Amino acid sequence: MNNARKKKSNNQPAEKFFKKKSVRITLSVIKGIMKCFLTIILIGMITASIVGSVMVVYVVTNFDGSEGLPNLRNISLNESSVILVKNASGDFVEEQRVQGANSIWKGLDEIPLIMRNAVISIEDERFDEHYGVDWKRTISAVANLVFHFNSKEYGGSTITQQLIKNLTKDDDVRITRKVREIFRAIKMERGEYTKDQIIEAYLNILPLGSVTGVGAAANYYFAKDVDELTIAECAVIAGITQNPSRFNPYLHPDNIKLRQRDVLYKMHQLGYITADEYVQAYNQELIFKSSFKRIDFQDYYNDLITEDVINGLMEKYGYSKEYATQMYFTGGLQIYSAKTPASQQKVEAIFENDKKNFPPHNKRDKEDPQAGIAIIDYTGRLVATVGGRGEKTANRIFNRSTDSTRQPGSAMKPIGVYAPAIKDGLVTYSTIVQDKKITLRNGAKWPNNYVRNHNYGKMPLEEALQRSLNTIPAQLMEMITPQRSFDFLTNNLHLTTLVKSARVNNQIKTDIEFAPLTLGGLTYGVKCIEMSAAYQVFGNGGIYNKPYSFYRVERNGEVLLQNEPLNERALSEDAAYVMNRLLQRVIVGPYGTGRGAKIGKFETFGKTGTTNDDKDAYFVGGTPYYVGACWYGYDNNQTLRITSYAKSLWKKSMDSLHSGLKGKAFDKKGKTIEARYCYSTGKLATAGCPKTADAVYIPGTVPDYCSSHGGGGAPSTSGTTATGTTTAAA
Repeated sequence: MNNARKKKSNNQPAEKFFKKKSVRITLSVIKGIMKCFLTIILIGMITASIVGSVMVVYVVTNFDGSEGLPNLRNISLNESSVILVKNASGDFVEEQRVQGANSIWKGLDEIPLIMRNAVISIEDERFDEHYGVDWKRTISAVANLVFHFNSKEYGGSTITQQLIKNLTKDDDVRITRKVREIFRAIKMERGEYTKDQIIEAYLNILPLGSVTGVGAAANYYFAKDVDELTIAECAVIAGITQNPSRFNPYLHPDNIKLRQRDVLYKMHQLGYITADEYVQAYNQELIFKSSFKRIDFQDYYNDLITEDVINGLMEKYGYSKEYATQMYFTGGLQIYSAKTPASQQKVEAIFENDKKNFPPHNKRDKEDPQAGIAIIDYTGRLVATVGGRGEKTANRIFNRSTDSTRQPGSAMKPIGVYAPAIKDGLVTYSTIVQDKKITLRNGAKWPNNYVRNHNYGKMPLEEALQRSLNTIPAQLMEMITPQRSFDFLTNNLHLTTLVKSARVNNQIKTDIEFAPLTLGGLTYGVKCIEMSAAYQVFGNGGIYNKPYSFYRVERNGEVLLQNEPLNERALSEDAAYVMNRLLQRVIVGPYGTGRGAKIGKFETFGKTGTTNDDKDAYFVGGTPYYVGACWYGYDNNQTLRITSYAKSLWKKSMDSLHSGLKGKAFDKKGKTIEARYCYSTGKLATAGCPKTADAVYIPGTVPDYCSSHGGGGAPSTSGTTATGTTTAAA
């Protein structure tokens, strides 16, 4: 009884405390806050569920895990590719077995287990447990990105995800790319491929600085085969991939040593190596040396084939550059080259003969002038390409005929001005033009001729082109407009280096202006190979064909890539033939800047091109067999002392290519009309005209008879020609 009273007495203070008004109010407030908090959590969970459901529906609806999934069964690239060329009988025979790539494919059975484990340890420690996506690592990476729990940034991608990204070149930074990658990784691992297939592919396409894959890395960094590597060496290679530049053993040995020890620690932590192995590998001295095997230097033509095939695989199949390169070198490709080796060798011999074909070294020059040439036939087949003077001393080096963009100078006039003007019927072969400047929008008189302060007066169009006057094409450009010229050059002749707008040195530049399209002072310039392709339309009746270095590429009997002439109409047959004849006068006419460039018994057309500051020299021209473009100048844009080497190198190369070929004239294309014209009026010549010349006209543009020299409108039967001889009328 007393105890009960005591207990009751002991509870009274507590009861009194909770009965206090202030306490009851406080408890009521706390209870309300808790209800609100729980309500917010509940609403959040419901909202998250709804959003999550919507996202799942969206993802399932919009993403197909199999779309764009790489086929790993076709990337065991352990067979050398082969370049084949036609022999004298027209049969394809092996010319070169492609070797010495920057990668060496190794099967999983050839890669030591410790190499596999080293990569897994540092790149994806739960690789053998997950199904393509390591959700724990993914969530941790996102959390770390937001809250910065760890000062070291790390990614959430698994080896499977990295493999997919490397093979598909899917570098989209949006969240959709990551979702797509996750679905692909899950699809790849759930039934498509085994872990062994995935890790084998990954170890062989791993970017490791100058090389790709662990097989090549073993050669490049340790002069060993991959199966000879020690634990310490495997850890080095595994560590490079995070940042190949920062962890380059040759450039940053201290960085890679620290990184290697991180890899070794992780390997020991995960049980891949014992404590003794860890200590031994940790203290092993690293000796970096290379035994990487490379082939002898291939010619410029096969250099271009290399780039063209790699780019073709990337463009058509969406491969990454690393994978396309791997496939080219060790994918067992059969590459049917368009090269005639003898033709390539003839042109290379011209450019290698430094003493005979180039100026002697000038002591004031820091470097010698350089040159490049690209020659094609009228189907677009590349006949020869040389990218520099002297003997070639490396593979896949800079090729000035295909890689370099330089100013064409007056070589731009036929394609940017004269051809569009002839095409549109604005002028004819014999239109009389006046050597005078035009007035620009700002009121300035423009342009000067190359020979300043000399006025040539009136002359036929063909003479203006022969002399390469600047004033005449400027007048024609006023009629054409820069926009129409630009469209013709880019759409019809497919010059890719011209720009509508570009920021250069904090200034906005455009090639849709008078000076660039008339005189060739472009924002970036042009390439020899594209100039050859543009000028081909003057020799084949107006047909454009894109230049190509190979016919087709096959693998296991399947055609992967193929090139063939598309015969795209760029210029009418009539206009093309008129331009052909005009450009022949540049070579054989009395005022022609291309005099001396005629090739033997072959009709020859061409055009010189020299910039006003003499920093670039071009010559572009063709015969009934081939058309080519040659550039000459300094890589450092130094002013040239002599600009004639572009023409002389072109001529020597073409002379060599035409040796033994049967003399030939161009086939007349279209329905053009041959006639003799009066040299002073530009109209059809009569018997009274004192000086006449031959012309060719597009039907409907033939001028009337000259009425200035008597003759009663009768056709001329004789007269003094533009070359000073007397001939019968055509």
